[in-house]
Amino acid sequence: IEGNRNTQKGEPHSVFEVAVQKGSANHSSLFADVALLQSFKPLIIPCYALVVVVGVFGNYLLLYVICRNRKMHNVTNFFIGNLAFSDMLMCATCVPFTLAYAFNPRGWVFGRFMCYLVFLIQPVTVYVSVFTLTAIAVDRYYATVHPLKKRTSVSTCAYVLSGIWLLSCGLVAPAVAHTYHVEFRDEGLTICEEFWLGQEKMRLVYAYSTLLVTYVLPLSAVCVSYLCISVKLRNCVAPGHRTRDQAEAQRARKRKIFRLVALVVAAFAVCWLPIHVFNVLRDIDIRLINKRHFLLIQLLCHLCAMSSSCCNPFLYAWLHDRFRAELRKMFACQRRIGIPANHCVMASVVL
Repeated sequence: IEGNRNTQKGEPHSVFEVAVQKGSANHSSLFADVALLQSFKPLIIPCYALVVVVGVFGNYLLLYVICRNRKMHNVTNFFIGNLAFSDMLMCATCVPFTLAYAFNPRGWVFGRFMCYLVFLIQPVTVYVSVFTLTAIAVDRYYATVHPLKKRTSVSTCAYVLSGIWLLSCGLVAPAVAHTYHVEFRDEGLTICEEFWLGQEKMRLVYAYSTLLVTYVLPLSAVCVSYLCISVKLRNCVAPGHRTRDQAEAQRARKRKIFRLVALVVAAFAVCWLPIHVFNVLRDIDIRLINKRHFLLIQLLCHLCAMSSSCCNPFLYAWLHDRFRAELRKMFACQRRIGIPANHCVMASVVL
């Protein structure tokens, strides 16, 4: 077997024993679980493939438009670009390796180095996406509710984004430190899993702290920010006399903004709720989850979480008329002979 490089002498044998115990316990139910998962393979793989295609293509176009047009180089769009990049990376790392690990009878087949690398990149991209969503909500709050205050500068935005990536890496470090690559040579099986040997309380503290920092607090910040934005817009009255058509147009715009805000909050909460509930139930008492359906439920919860990478580009850009207009302009410019796309006039995305 192979353990973490920082493992003390003799500890890998303990990891091996724990892995054997977990693998041999309830052997019949384990095989039933795997068989059930394999029976859903024709349904699960196309769903994951759809998530990858939509997530990568949508986020790539979003990132491409922002990078190619200097008029769109502002703080809000930099946050959106960081979100698109992390979502693309999430689709490229979380989905293929998770599927291969789940359905391959030999377990983890990508080697020891990739075991640690993938288990580092996967949660980092997730945390970066969550924290960037929060930063976008807070940035929109200050821009809408406190428009006279000094806006976030590009340099401050760079510091915030750097802090988001560093914080995400820091949050993942304890999990990576307890990740082991274990080979069962006789069985032809290899696993890449977390093992907190004799540190069950520490594992629970880490799990619940991560839940608080990466879901409860960000969701609260997003809800409060967009609630304040909604209240501000509801109470906002345009100066001067307005015709009936102008008043109706303003009400329609407000209704559209309220619906969009509700979709943003709902997508964030709904996409990530199943996997967090699953993890909490597993931590409290793994027997609360039916053993026969354990792997299937886990994979479906993971699929729901990964679908957030498809929702984000549509919610933060595609549903906005200006972004769609700029995308059409960009493609129209590219079709003209001798006129590069970046020479066309572009407006910034306004959320």
